[in-house]
Amino acid sequence: MKIRQLLICALFAALTAAGAVFIKVPVPGTMLIFTFQTFFVFLSGFLLTPKYALISQLVYIAIGLLGLPVFSKGGGLWYIFEPSFGFLPGFALCAFFISALIRKTIAERLTAKSLLKISVYALVCIASMYAAGIGYMYAVLNLYIKTPVTLGYVIVSATGIYFFFDAIKFIMALLLGMAVLKRMPNKALW
Repeated sequence: MKIRQLLICALFAALTAAGAVFIKVPVPGTMLIFTFQTFFVFLSGFLLTPKYALISQLVYIAIGLLGLPVFSKGGGLWYIFEPSFGFLPGFALCAFFISALIRKTIAERLTAKSLLKISVYALVCIASMYAAGIGYMYAVLNLYIKTPVTLGYVIVSATGIYFFFDAIKFIMALLLGMAVLKRMPNKALW
């Protein structure tokens, strides 16, 4: 990889960390925290090629697991036992899928057909993030923490209002991504 590509991946990893560390609100009655990190996950997908969108989020995960407190509840290798850890690999999947499925569409002229396509792809991208997070949370709660919960309970507690906020952040990132890509000569920051 070239230096520019490495720097851009590092920039999006840092933005995702800032969204987790500096903009977080614990939600009473749940084990999750509302953060702004998914906005930067989405934005990395809109602005980077699939390879670099994925790498940017993998770098974020790696620096957190190495011990830097860049996750919403800290950092370190122990974080893999945190029930919400599964959302982090979900971020990488989501960024990759956004870039692979949506980035080219938003760089072009939007039509009613392309907006419908973006909406369907958006659900697929966000669902990939939630599937990874919910599956992991269910496994950690039942197998490691020994708190018997149903999959339905995990789905409701891990999605609920979070999905609504993620949809809003997705739209915000989409609008910003469209504005940036229209001004980029090669339609990507790679």
